[in-house]
Amino acid sequence: MKILRNIIRYTLAIINIICVAAMGVCSYSIYLSPEQFPNWSYLGMVLPACIVLTLAFIPLWLIVKWKYTLISIAGIALCWNSIRNYCPINPMQGTPTGKTLKILSYNVYSFGGKALDEGDSSVIEYITAAEADIVCLQEVNKIKRDAIRARLDQAYPYIMVDNESETKNAILSRHPILTADTIQLNTKSASGCEYTIDADGDTIVVINLHLESYQLDDDDKHMYKQMIKNSAMIGDNTSAATDEAVIDMKQSFWWLEGKLAKANSLRARQADIIATRIDSLLNTHRHIIVCGDFNDSPVSYVHQRLTQQLNDAYTQSGNGPGWSYNRNAMYFRIDHILASESFTSYGAKVDKTVQESDHYPIFCTLEIR
Repeated sequence: MKILRNIIRYTLAIINIICVAAMGVCSYSIYLSPEQFPNWSYLGMVLPACIVLTLAFIPLWLIVKWKYTLISIAGIALCWNSIRNYCPINPMQGTPTGKTLKILSYNVYSFGGKALDEGDSSVIEYITAAEADIVCLQEVNKIKRDAIRARLDQAYPYIMVDNESETKNAILSRHPILTADTIQLNTKSASGCEYTIDADGDTIVVINLHLESYQLDDDDKHMYKQMIKNSAMIGDNTSAATDEAVIDMKQSFWWLEGKLAKANSLRARQADIIATRIDSLLNTHRHIIVCGDFNDSPVSYVHQRLTQQLNDAYTQSGNGPGWSYNRNAMYFRIDHILASESFTSYGAKVDKTVQESDHYPIFCTLEIR
């Protein structure tokens, strides 16, 4: 009986170590450029599952043999930065006492496509009611319509639109926009714009990004959903079609994997361009904000690259995973607000109250130090 207990315990320990090792691989894959290692570039998406499995062993070991909890605890400690980026917990936050800016970033998906000629859009209502000082928008294809601009002008006297990319960006500001420039990201479906803003005497550099998307079409999204159904079927192992489901899931996986790897490689190149620009700006400017739709999670090469010199506002002051994409059973935070050391973030949140777009808006308050 003792031998059987030992076999079970050691088997569980091995499985626990494998989960911790997988969590480590996912966590540290962010340092591998997808341009050089494309097939490793999406491992950050698997991190949440590894975290859940690793944590599940802790109550089990408390019952079986408490010392073995050190396996999971050590793994969590080694992967803490990635875990915190994915799911920060900031329950105790103070109140800013100095000068602040409220920042809102929102991929509006053409304002939800609702009666734009008349300016009747809940997205517009949300933006005007947000009372943000600076609003960075992505996919604003319809912003030039007079009715929309008139509605936005009431809340934001300074509006600039990037017309060079397919997915237009825009910035709305309560403070004067001094300069505007386009950052060349080498693909039509990605866009980056750099602005300098005079915020009551402080010069703020704002970079608004829409990085390369996976460009999944309806067939790809259906394939992804079918993969989830097939995995559940395989898990139940009760269907005669299980073998067929395995084959279908493998084929779907490799097809989608190819698309993911290609987009991740393009996005990595774009992140390197932006990171180089940030390094240059920090030589002459203290206050830098980078935000937008990165199309990548907090556990990714892109996020790691752009936070080498900047802080993630959501990691500093958000709570929970904060999923900002809300379609096709793809639950990730791909919209971000980053800020230089001269800012302290408060109250970062992904707002799920408005659902016209396929993204939720993300906002925070930045105190200027």
